[in-house]
Amino acid sequence: MNKRLILLVALAGLAWLGVMGCSNKNIDTAKVREAFQTLSGDPKDILEQALKQIDQSNYVAAARPLKKVAYTVKLDRNQRAVLEDTIAKVEARAAKQKK
Repeated sequence: MNKRLILLVALAGLAWLGVMGCSNKNIDTAKVREAFQTLSGDPKDILEQALKQIDQSNYVAAARPLKKVAYTVKLDRNQRAVLEDTIAKVEARAAKQKK
């Protein structure tokens, strides 16, 4: 009986983690801005353009500038992680907007 209860609790916990991980689709533009405070010049303008599009819920228009920053700017590990996460979320929402 104890083994079944432990197994049931463990499976419920894994299912909860899976649902919570998949539902985290919020795009935190403040987090992106914080990660790229040292960015300057044209790349900063391009990034700001993308973040403004995200704030206006125009995800289709935000995808291209984000990718341009990802491919043209040398990023540290934290910046790369934040940008890749943001691009993935933007692309997911852009796909829904296109439908």
